[in-house]
Amino acid sequence: MNQKELSVLLKAVVAVLAVFLAAVLVFFVPMLGATVAEYYLDDPVKTAVFAYAVPGIVVLSSIPGFISLWLGWGIFTEIGKNNSFCAENARRLRLISRLALGDTCVYVVLAVAVLAVGPKHPSVPLIFIAVTLFGAAVTVVCAALSHLTQKAADLKNDNDLTI
Repeated sequence: MNQKELSVLLKAVVAVLAVFLAAVLVFFVPMLGATVAEYYLDDPVKTAVFAYAVPGIVVLSSIPGFISLWLGWGIFTEIGKNNSFCAENARRLRLISRLALGDTCVYVVLAVAVLAVGPKHPSVPLIFIAVTLFGAAVTVVCAALSHLTQKAADLKNDNDLTI
C-alpha cells in the first residue's frame, strides 16, 4: 500500500467516524436522556436535567471531537503527499491531544455532578467511565505521537540540510 492509498483509507475512516458520531448525537443521546429522565418523574428538576441539560452538554462537548476529526483529515492529507513527519502534523496531534484533555475534563466534572445527583439508571456511570477512559487514552496517545512526529520532523530537516 502506497502513501496515497493509505491516505484515502484513513480519510474514509475519518468520514465513517464523523457519520457515526453524528448519528450517536442525533439518535442515541436524546433517547438515553429521555430513558434516564423516566427514572426521575417524581422530581421535575432532575427530569429536566437528565432529559435536556446532560444531553445538551454531551452534544456541545462533541465539537472538539469534530474538530479533531478535521485535524486528522489534515494529517492524512499530508500522509498522502508523502510528508508524514512534518512540524504541522506534530502541531495538529498536539492540538488533538489538548482537545481530548479538555473534553475529558468536562466529562469528569459532568460525571461528578451527575453522580452527586445519584443516577438511578445503571448505564449512566458506565458511560461516563467509558468516555473518560477513552478520552484519557486519546490524550496520551496523541501527545506521544506529537512528540515522536516532531522528533522525526527535526531529524528529517537535519538530513535535508546535510544532503
